[in-house]
Amino acid sequence: MTSHRARIRRIAVLGITSLGLAGLGVGAAAPGHAETTAEPSTAASAPIPGYRLAWADEFDGVDGDGTGLDEDEWFYREGDKAICTNRPENVTVGDGLLHIAFDELDVPIDDDITTSCGGVVSKQWFGYGYYETRAKLWGDQGFHSAFWTTGLSAYIPDVPGYTGPHNRINEIDGFEVDSHAPDKLAYHSHWFMPGHVGNQGKLITQQDTSAAYHAYGFEWTPTEVKFYTDGVLQYTLPKAGPHGIQNIWLTTLGYTEGVVADELPGETTWDYFRYFAPVATGHDQSAATVVVDNGDPGYTESGVWHYEVTDGRQVAFGFQDKTVRASDTAGSTASWAPNLSTGGAYEVYAWNSSLLATGQTAARYAVTHDEGTTDVVVDQTKAGQQWVSLGSYSFTPGSGQKVTAASDPAGVGILRADAVKFVPSTVIDNGTPGYSETGAWNTSTGVTGWRGTDTRYSANSTAKAHWTPTLAAGSYDVYAWLPPRDANTPPTSQFTVAYNGGTATVPITAATTSGGWLRLGNYPFASGNAGRVDYDQVGNTPPKQMRVDAVKFVPAPPETGAPSTPSGLGVSVTTTPANGNAYFTATWSPVAGADVVGYHVYLDGQRLTWQPVKRTSFRMHELLAGQNYQITVTTVDRLGNESGPSTGAAAVVPADTQAPTPPSGLVAEAANGKAVLYWSQNTELDLGGYNLYVDGTLQNDEPVGNINDETNRPLGYEVPDLANDVSHSIAVTTLDLVGNESAPTATSVTPLPMAIIGVEDPGYTEAGSAWAASSVAGWLSSKTRASLSPGATAEWRPDLTEAGEYDVYAWVPNHSNASPSARFTVTDSAGTTTTDIDQRSGGATWILLGRFDFAAGPSGSVSVSNAAGTGYLRTNTVKFVPID
Repeated sequence: MTSHRARIRRIAVLGITSLGLAGLGVGAAAPGHAETTAEPSTAASAPIPGYRLAWADEFDGVDGDGTGLDEDEWFYREGDKAICTNRPENVTVGDGLLHIAFDELDVPIDDDITTSCGGVVSKQWFGYGYYETRAKLWGDQGFHSAFWTTGLSAYIPDVPGYTGPHNRINEIDGFEVDSHAPDKLAYHSHWFMPGHVGNQGKLITQQDTSAAYHAYGFEWTPTEVKFYTDGVLQYTLPKAGPHGIQNIWLTTLGYTEGVVADELPGETTWDYFRYFAPVATGHDQSAATVVVDNGDPGYTESGVWHYEVTDGRQVAFGFQDKTVRASDTAGSTASWAPNLSTGGAYEVYAWNSSLLATGQTAARYAVTHDEGTTDVVVDQTKAGQQWVSLGSYSFTPGSGQKVTAASDPAGVGILRADAVKFVPSTVIDNGTPGYSETGAWNTSTGVTGWRGTDTRYSANSTAKAHWTPTLAAGSYDVYAWLPPRDANTPPTSQFTVAYNGGTATVPITAATTSGGWLRLGNYPFASGNAGRVDYDQVGNTPPKQMRVDAVKFVPAPPETGAPSTPSGLGVSVTTTPANGNAYFTATWSPVAGADVVGYHVYLDGQRLTWQPVKRTSFRMHELLAGQNYQITVTTVDRLGNESGPSTGAAAVVPADTQAPTPPSGLVAEAANGKAVLYWSQNTELDLGGYNLYVDGTLQNDEPVGNINDETNRPLGYEVPDLANDVSHSIAVTTLDLVGNESAPTATSVTPLPMAIIGVEDPGYTEAGSAWAASSVAGWLSSKTRASLSPGATAEWRPDLTEAGEYDVYAWVPNHSNASPSARFTVTDSAGTTTTDIDQRSGGATWILLGRFDFAAGPSGSVSVSNAAGTGYLRTNTVKFVPID
């Protein structure tokens, strides 16, 4: 197999705008399945325009015989998940493939963990771009394979050796496949700040993933994710934020019951993983750019503002850091006034700190320039996490130029303010001074151009478009906005740049990336308007339909190669023991250079910055106590060329000896032979979990609790195997990541021999149509059911051992599309009693239906129907608690 291996560790412009995260017979055929050796993989060329190969592993092995996983680049996935335990020995490399094996365990770990599985997690972080793997999966019952991104943190047991900073921000599922349905590919995304949110995608029926190798890819942009199979677009998922650079995961888990033991051992095989970074054009980069960030001189506010922080954790990504300002108070404004050294034309950009759907839907940016004030309205929920152009304007230093952001009365949501940048550039849009045409042209509003404005089109064979700028003498990068291609676009056309000293022709073909700025090159121009850019179609008979929009001229010196390396790097570490945070602050000397646009910062060789920061300082939070990190910095020019790393400086994080805060809000709920605990999530950034004690005895080997999702706590934590009618002492303590333990929070509970019936238990029945499983979690995260049929009903019928009084409770699932009036009917010895409950809100907890007198046996019941006749009727669990 020909190796296309490329480990490019210094990817120049990956941030925001351009990104600008044993003994199983591995390699042998499992019974009844074809050999796993793959045919040669396709060449590592960009699968879609606008991207370049930036990092890859072709799984050719690191040893002389073609075996061995590159452990410098990959973690092994470990830890227990679903019904399997992840083991490094289940992951091997050979035959030009990554093999992930799975099998039944000779000795199950417990009743749930009965199989072994595995996976790999990249040590590199990746951002916007195109991701692709080529794989052949497994086609028998019980296993779940996935190609996905998410970050890491020191408390995730999947990678127990990880000690780097927290970067678990979002997740993109390039595919998820359950082996019993190998032709069903699920596409989803998630994010984890400020809390876990699932961005539901779609299940797409395709070719059998277990029958042959296929190339699976996804393109991640600031606003959406597009999913591909063998180069064919399958689904597009809108992608809200927050976004962070993440690791790539290739995994196969034992996931569902029903594993066919006779078909094991088995494996999935992966031919390669490739990451393609967006090609950096540099259209918004200039060494003379002026950035005003929140907190910088020139930034001011009016009204009520706060930092975008949840439980001590920064949750929105700004341009240079995660320090973002926010306001939900009417009349609040934020302003950015630049200190410009020279007058002239500048393109103005605002950084959009995308965060879920809570952003301001009509943020009004008022740009004050030489000709007056221009308002630009931006929907912060849809603009993506990126620079948003507000247009090109003329500015005179000292004349009061600025940008002011406020909430438009037509909008709703939180107004966020981060940074604004002023990039020296002359933009000539169609219809503005400097633009002219020959031949017949028309205006299109359906196909938009720069900043969503109209474009011009012509099918006249002699038609041409011209852009004539008025410039100061010097060298300029020239860019043309190419509207998206369609069936009418000429297969060949050309731009001609007339500059000081000659002309240059730039051909445009079907392979040229469209839908954005295309760099035409760097050229010298004389002072005045002697230069020009022309566009026409050549060699098209009959002529096709040309489409044009804007041309941009950015002052820039000719390219001279990589810039100089930064010097003077110093690093300090600050700790805040009260919330467990530790952060380093790095500062360095500025690098001189006519094309230097910023700097990248690395921690132990891992790049931390999404795109070059303009400042000569950087701060990173949420470091692990007791670690010694090495910090380096590089310089970046406008075209993404990057210097070598600076001399390293150590960030030494001291050991943490402070115990966390004890849990609060502890409540113990009695159940049959067990208890269910609820408590509030702690807010320490180094939260490691909780210890649980029953009658003074520790109950868990590892810390418990989903510490990355505070919404998990209201669903309850189960304490099994307790004696009924006996009072038990319960205590919960908090642990941090290094094992410091808080004082206990205590309560008591007396389990009772009550009847509890869930939707999977005997005694639960359904009538009517359209009942189906629901993803809405129930009590103890149990399964729930739902029906949209107005006539659907469900019933819980206990077989009570004793007659007497019982308190009857229903756990009511919540969802906005649920029934506004679910009618619960209790049938007891005295007759029937009805209670109507709105399932859209106020649920996700036990709701008392009343106290009732029941005979022994199965004569009593609880039923539910949809009294409203609209919305989903939802069901989960009912309990009958005896009254002593």
